[in-house]
Amino acid sequence: MGNDSWSTSTDDLRDLRIQAGYYRAMHARAVAREADLARELQATKATVREREATIREREGVIAERDGQIEALKARIAWLEKKVFGRSTEATGTRPASESASGSSAAGVDATGSAGASDGCAPEAPRRRGQQPGAPGHGRRPRVELPAVVCDHPLPGGVPFCPRCGKPYHPFGTEDSEEIEYTVRVYRRVHKRARYAQTCDCSQPPAVITAPVVPKAIPKGMLGISLWVHILLEKYLFQRPLNRVLSALELERLTMPQGTVTDGLARIGDLLRPVYCRLLERVRGASRWKMDETRWSVFVEIEGKTGHRWWLWVVITDDAVVYLLEPTRSGDVPKNVLGDDPEGLLLVDRYVVYQYLGPRLLVAFCWSHIRRDFVEAGEAYEYLEAWAGVWVERINRLFDLNKKRVAVRGDPGAFAVKDAAVREAVAVIEQERDRELATNNLHRAARKVLDSLVNHWTGATLFVDHPEIPMDNNESERMLRNPAMGRKNYFGCGSLWSGELTSSCFSIFQTLLKNDIDPKKWLTAYLDACARAGGKVPDDVDAFLPWNMSEERKREWRYPSRLPRTPPRSDTAVGSLPLPNSHASAS
Repeated sequence: MGNDSWSTSTDDLRDLRIQAGYYRAMHARAVAREADLARELQATKATVREREATIREREGVIAERDGQIEALKARIAWLEKKVFGRSTEATGTRPASESASGSSAAGVDATGSAGASDGCAPEAPRRRGQQPGAPGHGRRPRVELPAVVCDHPLPGGVPFCPRCGKPYHPFGTEDSEEIEYTVRVYRRVHKRARYAQTCDCSQPPAVITAPVVPKAIPKGMLGISLWVHILLEKYLFQRPLNRVLSALELERLTMPQGTVTDGLARIGDLLRPVYCRLLERVRGASRWKMDETRWSVFVEIEGKTGHRWWLWVVITDDAVVYLLEPTRSGDVPKNVLGDDPEGLLLVDRYVVYQYLGPRLLVAFCWSHIRRDFVEAGEAYEYLEAWAGVWVERINRLFDLNKKRVAVRGDPGAFAVKDAAVREAVAVIEQERDRELATNNLHRAARKVLDSLVNHWTGATLFVDHPEIPMDNNESERMLRNPAMGRKNYFGCGSLWSGELTSSCFSIFQTLLKNDIDPKKWLTAYLDACARAGGKVPDDVDAFLPWNMSEERKREWRYPSRLPRTPPRSDTAVGSLPLPNSHASAS
């Protein structure tokens, strides 16, 4: 029985050992499986991290593409506005009902949340033109024009009464008017008297002839009045030269274009000294306005790629100068104003103007600032209400400053208006900072407000200097006329043509700024050049507006600035004298 017990214990021990081996093998397999699963888990986690990184990258690409699509849509909206929209930035007045309904939108900011409304709606300006209910003014009499009287007798002579046969007696006239326009191109034939010698003396000349007729271009075929016509048509009214010559062909005058261009080159030499004196006048000023636009000059010069040049304009209180330069760099304003200018410069926000010297105060144009908000609202429908509120704030600031400037001579009234301007500026600054502090501000709105922050010092110079205009619109208006010429005749084909262009632009706009008729001035100046033998006259300074006598200014005053006066006398039909201003070919 003892042996049986030992045998049983041995069998159990063997079974236990077998089981222990089995469980050891199972455990080893489990450990190996766990290790495999751990490796698979690590690989899966790495794959997940890789996929998540790819997803984040794709989401970034999608967000970037969405931003690009939004920017392109905004660009398309801006281009459509440029092509099909209104060309003016003036904001019309809204009806009272519309203003009331839009008052809720006045507090909407660029984040879509309600912002503080500052009651910034400007007063409704008076509409231009005939006012509803106002009596008409009737047809304006043109008494400033000379009159040519045309008598119209009754057909058949004196009428008689058909019943009794008695004649009618004169009962005055029934008068009416019409305005006619006449152009006459004619030849002026100069017959210089000659005298032949009747004696046998050898010292005196055999033939004595009257002096040569003075001409702006010696031995030239075209007279002064025709040159004046061509210069005004090309450089004041911006008509291409070939179109001017085509119009003259209707008056039976045919000229080769080369003849005219050769003459223009010689006249450019006569006008250049006047241009240089205008440039000196501009350099001696202390307040300027500047702007620039592209201009094409189709010549090849060393170091210059392409034909794009830049037409700069510099405006002072009494002079306007255009500069045609191959570059848009800061060297151009430095050449005009000097290396360390002192004074005040009103410009747009082009960066080169900000580095002209520490003694120069640079004021920025609020029309350009307002344009940022207008374009943002037009490009992004989401920002339309927000931009409208900002435009109204700026419009109100314009209105308040206009009223302030109007009472500069009254210290008491000026103090009240000045306080209103400063309060409006403070509101704009407060609203700007409040919106920039939000985290969900639209990037286009943030870009506009960041620009306002960067230019705030120059934009608010007008607050402490009321003599500074809030806008640089005069400079843009001075470039509007050349821009029309750029569209009509594309630019200049030579360097001398560019010099003549800048000279004529400068002279004509300076004369208009001083209310002087360019036609009368140019006629007198070329006549002085003719008397000087086709050279620049010695008294060039006498032709500058600030050196003219009051009598000459009145004589040469621009027609639209002249008071209307009755005609000196009536002229019968057929006796109208040939005007001196008619084009002549001599």
